[in-house]
Amino acid sequence: MTYRVPFIDARAHYAKLKPEIDQAILDCLGRGQLIYRQELRDFEDHLAAFVGVKYAVGVNSGYHALHFSLLGAGVGPGDEVITVAHTFVATVSAIIHCGATPVLIEVGPDYNMDPDQLERAVTRRTKAVIPVHLNG
Repeated sequence: MTYRVPFIDARAHYAKLKPEIDQAILDCLGRGQLIYRQELRDFEDHLAAFVGVKYAVGVNSGYHALHFSLLGAGVGPGDEVITVAHTFVATVSAIIHCGATPVLIEVGPDYNMDPDQLERAVTRRTKAVIPVHLNG
C-alpha cells in the first residue's frame, strides 16, 4: 500500500491567522523597529518560563539555532558531530562553523536516523548528535 503524505499547506495556516499576522506586520513596519522588539523579549521570557530555564534566545533561523546550541554545548575544533546525510545544508554548515567535523550517517527505511549506524559512528571525539526531522 502506498501512502501520500502531503506537505504542510502554508496558505491554509496563513488564512486562519491572516488578520493577526497582517496586523503584527503593519504594527512593526509602522514603528520602524524591525529587530529586537518587545515581542521578542516577551517571547524569550515566556519560552524560558515554559521550559523552566533562566534564559531563552530567539533567533532568526534554524541554522542559528543549531549553531548557538552547538557552541553552548562546547562543540569546537577536534570534535565530531553526527547527523544524517539526508538533511538541509544548514545542519552541516552549523557543525563546520563551530570548527567541528560532521560525521554523516544514512537514514533507515523510515527516513529517521539509523540507530545501528549511529552506534557504529560514535567515537571518543563525538561531542554531539543532531537528529533531524524529515529533510532536515
